[in-house]
Amino acid sequence: MSLFTTDDLSRKKPDRKQSGSVAFSGTNVLKIGKAREKLVQVFGSVIQGQSIHYASLGEWSTHDLLFFLLEQTGPARVYFTTWAISEYAIRQLYQFIEQGLILELKGIFDYRNGIRKPAELQFLQKITTDIKAAKCHAKVTVVENDLWGISVVGSANYTRNPRIEAGVLCCDKTVAAFHRDWILNELSNTSAFDRPE
Repeated sequence: MSLFTTDDLSRKKPDRKQSGSVAFSGTNVLKIGKAREKLVQVFGSVIQGQSIHYASLGEWSTHDLLFFLLEQTGPARVYFTTWAISEYAIRQLYQFIEQGLILELKGIFDYRNGIRKPAELQFLQKITTDIKAAKCHAKVTVVENDLWGISVVGSANYTRNPRIEAGVLCCDKTVAAFHRDWILNELSNTSAFDRPE
């Protein structure tokens, strides 16, 4: 892993074999991880109050990042929105519920593209506290417990992501509460917004 100032980065040609992140906590630091390195090598330990802007060249998926965060925060409530979710991701979520790392799971997925098969939807309905299909293109994850409030807002769905993806990981309870609240509000909203036209 290399550390550079953001000024150093502007002079360098981008390396398409690397994922990286920019962390903001008083100073600007760019962390670059070589291709295929694990999330721990790109993000390190999450720190209260820190925001990390990241980009990945398909080296990890949103559910991989969620599980990486849960290993650091311990058991937590998870709220998420996604345009699409795969059977593999659903099974991974179930494993973390079974292990006690996800205490409560609530989410929203797009009613047209979210789930491809009825069996996947039934499985997801069984493992979540609350799930809803809506007109949803947002990709947001909130991890929350008594000590932590973390939000991830990015371009990646809850699927395997072989494309370039980018996002912001924010370790701030106020920001996490903002995203949690609008997700919960939409889950309880029975307006025409969630009904197909």
